[in-house]
Amino acid sequence: MGRLLLSLACVCLVAGSAVVSAQGDKWPGRAAGASASGDPELLLTFDDGPHEKHTSKILDVLEERGLQAIFFWTGHRVQKKRRYLDKRLALVERAIAAGHLVGNHTLTHAKLCTVKRQQAAEEIDGNASLFEELTQMPMVLFRVPYGARCKRLDGMLADRELAHLHWDMDPQEFRHHSADLTLRYVVRKLRRLQDGQRAVLLMHDTQPAAAKALPKILEWIDEENSKRERRGRRPIRIISGSSWFAETQDLPLVKWGASALRVAQIRLRGAVAKLL
Repeated sequence: MGRLLLSLACVCLVAGSAVVSAQGDKWPGRAAGASASGDPELLLTFDDGPHEKHTSKILDVLEERGLQAIFFWTGHRVQKKRRYLDKRLALVERAIAAGHLVGNHTLTHAKLCTVKRQQAAEEIDGNASLFEELTQMPMVLFRVPYGARCKRLDGMLADRELAHLHWDMDPQEFRHHSADLTLRYVVRKLRRLQDGQRAVLLMHDTQPAAAKALPKILEWIDEENSKRERRGRRPIRIISGSSWFAETQDLPLVKWGASALRVAQIRLRGAVAKLL
């Protein structure tokens, strides 16, 4: 009976994932393009944080393995007078120092295709301003809450030269709160990942199930790659957010670097002015 319930839950996960990723117009093709190495490739992404406990655990796991991810964070979690603010701000600093990328996920996780245009603009621009100040890096990556897409949003992102990153795998651990279900879902998807394909995995660093599942997922990949090596098959390669970004977003990357340089120059001039 327990196995039956677990199987039904897995079916619901797959169905739920299709519903969430298909709100409005669909995002085209594979989220991050084809594999550059020819191996099956995986890009790790996390939404909704930073969380004082679960983000910290996720960063620990990634640091132990020398992996880099992309965190799409919401500004309301790091606004003034929020509980655990100091811990969350420290996690932002830690993530940047470790080479992770931070992307824009709006201020309050709003449904951008249903709110008024002005509110949608404030959600995008307000969050960009907040995290640009915290990270000292321009926000050029964006992930819309709920995966919802519409023509108005496409135009707003284009106007701001924001690169949107969707996803290919969504275990929806925020619904079932189970690390085991998350692991089973991801393993099933990874088994089907072909050579030359790349998949973007979405999890949420506000969820304990994500923090618990991540090391199990990485352990499974290690074991699977050992089997693949013995059989002469290509390994599953985990790529960093920065390597994907440099490969696929050449123009925004140049603008990112140029903008970061301008910020540094402004700060330098300000420091010199104070000394004089």
